[in-house]
Amino acid sequence: FVCPGTLKAIVDSPCIYEAEQKAGAWCKDPLQAADKIYFMPWTPYRTDTLIEYASLEDFQNSRQTTTYKLPNRVDGTGFVVYDGAVFFNKERTRNIVKFDLRTRIKSGEAIINYANYHDTSPYRWGGKTDIDLAVDENGLWVIYATEQNNGMIVISQLNPYTLRFEATWETVYDKRAASNAFMICGVLYVVRSVYQDNESETGKNAIDYIYNTRLNRGEYVDVPFPNQYQYIAAVDYNPRDNQLYVWNNNFILRYSLEFGPPDPAQVPTTAVTITSSAELFKTTVSTTSTTSQKGPMSTTVAGSQEGSKGTKPPPAVSTTKIPPVTNIFPLPERFCEALDARGIKWPQTQRGMMVERPCPKGTRGTASYLCMVSTGTWNPKGPDLSNCTSHWVNQLAQKIRSGENAASLANELAKHTKGPVFAGDVSSSVRLMEQLVDILDAQLQELKPSEKDSAGRSYNK
Repeated sequence: FVCPGTLKAIVDSPCIYEAEQKAGAWCKDPLQAADKIYFMPWTPYRTDTLIEYASLEDFQNSRQTTTYKLPNRVDGTGFVVYDGAVFFNKERTRNIVKFDLRTRIKSGEAIINYANYHDTSPYRWGGKTDIDLAVDENGLWVIYATEQNNGMIVISQLNPYTLRFEATWETVYDKRAASNAFMICGVLYVVRSVYQDNESETGKNAIDYIYNTRLNRGEYVDVPFPNQYQYIAAVDYNPRDNQLYVWNNNFILRYSLEFGPPDPAQVPTTAVTITSSAELFKTTVSTTSTTSQKGPMSTTVAGSQEGSKGTKPPPAVSTTKIPPVTNIFPLPERFCEALDARGIKWPQTQRGMMVERPCPKGTRGTASYLCMVSTGTWNPKGPDLSNCTSHWVNQLAQKIRSGENAASLANELAKHTKGPVFAGDVSSSVRLMEQLVDILDAQLQELKPSEKDSAGRSYNK
């Protein structure tokens, strides 16, 4: 998907549908061209079903196409559907479950280490919305909070196929003060709104904080957010149609968005032209300090703890002194030089940037290499090939989807893993084995008693 630019305004829309439940979420799969609608009303301790509609018209007329019984109950309204699978927060856990809608089998589960869960750090309305999933032009994201970050919002990018966490950013916005949040072009947008149950509240309805993951920078903003029904329970962005899918007090809404320049990924950090080594040092401090509350200059961009509750902080003047330039602090290189590493040609790259290239020959996926912002040299750990998988992984996954015999596929998997494997093959093999166990169980149930023993022995091999 092409990034549409920076979000400038949100356009209100008439109600599409009125649900029986006060809270829930609805969305479309951005990687499917079909008009399918996915709908999940939320009821505490009883939410375990996803409803599919063939089109918006069928949705408005309550004509269900099918329902999916999920393998676990769901906490909160943070589910998403991405590339034929639903991702949701498993009830009473800090786990993300992936459920394949084609095979109706749980195809993976990831644990978010240290994440608060089950009403520890929910959005303002409650609803056990501690862990929220989101999709945008860059893929799948998780929005949550941790005690280590004092309950402030944390953003992680999650690989939807390997369920590996690829990167994490910490913000200074209190998650319990947020009504909801969504991602667009790698930028977090935090919504703060008024709720009807709190008659004494005199707050505002707006996006009042954003965090740009490309620039590692957060700031307070004021973009009005429509809130006619005063009980926002879910806000999800779809990068295919560039619209927001909202659930607000029984009412199902879809907001159009207005975008403008610049592209969030292209915004300069602090200074476009670096004219001296002292200025270079100043730039480095200001762009990196906002990623943590502990930085000495974190208040210059992101604001104070008090500001994280929704009020704009006054401008702060940093008293940090810039040290004199000496030979002890050599000037970092502005670029990492081009080189060959792990069978991939890496181009000259500006410091602080991560470059992506296709995985080595014989594998599929994307490899990445970081040019360190502090030194202007390549990451000493080397390129990240964790998303590189052999072609047999995809071929085997397709055979599983087509319903081939699980025991035979298990033998095939064992043969492949005896040879050279890449990092992505390991995690993918674990997922495939989990699927094979579930499929084998179902296939064994269909066999006669005399056939079960031989099939089981074949699988054990």
